[in-house]
Amino acid sequence: IEKVYSKVIDLSKKTKPNVLYLGTPSYDSDNVYEIQTAGFRKAGCPIMKMNLSEVPISRRTQGGSEEENQIVYPTYENMKKEVDKADVVMVSGGNTLYGLQRWKKLGMDQILAEASKMTNGSPVFCGGSAGAICWFQYGNSDSMNPSTFLNPDPEMTDEEKNNWDYIKISALGFLPALCVPHYDALQHNGLHRSVASDVMVQEMSDFPCIGIEEEAAFVVEGDIVRVIDGSSNGNAKCYRKIFHSETQEMEILNLEEGGGSFSMSELLCLN
Repeated sequence: IEKVYSKVIDLSKKTKPNVLYLGTPSYDSDNVYEIQTAGFRKAGCPIMKMNLSEVPISRRTQGGSEEENQIVYPTYENMKKEVDKADVVMVSGGNTLYGLQRWKKLGMDQILAEASKMTNGSPVFCGGSAGAICWFQYGNSDSMNPSTFLNPDPEMTDEEKNNWDYIKISALGFLPALCVPHYDALQHNGLHRSVASDVMVQEMSDFPCIGIEEEAAFVVEGDIVRVIDGSSNGNAKCYRKIFHSETQEMEILNLEEGGGSFSMSELLCLN
């Protein structure tokens, strides 16, 4: 979405920021990379694609040796060097749980956490779906969808493909909230994600949830929150949702681009 890419570039305070792309949740798919970085390439931004995922069986060289199908992963020092020089860190969509576990194994989670606390200006962190969830404390995730696994069973029946449910996953924790992406999308169970996430929000009583619609962006700059509506009809928005244990009521606050800015501290009940 052009408005979102433009805002990310604006936040970087560079005309052509250095972009570090982490496609780990999508198993470093080149196709996903090409689609998700199109806006940055159009703007002339230099992009570094760092492959950290294991290689899915489907992408291994047929008849190739084990050595030919191996990837030489960057060292901890090299990963840190690339993050330190990045003006923007973008994360792909995909299997969030896999991406976070893989980062933890390689130490990327620690590197990103350190970068978020840089006193001379941290990079702009961005992404959609898994690339949005990862920056929050928790995520409402479809990572148990067997079709999104590293090596899905090719013999799966349609029933097996749909026999899963959303899980709450712990993420990097930069934003103390539960993230629900694809908030307005119809899910495999026939429910919109906004409705399907209600049970999880109720179980996390008094803890804020941020729902992000497909064509909306939730933008945080310091304590200021803004919403970008990237839809053609001007209806895309975000939501702050909390289930209050004392009243047993769900409070839903619409966050719209036309509504101006919001206080992060107030939205997430940090005061």
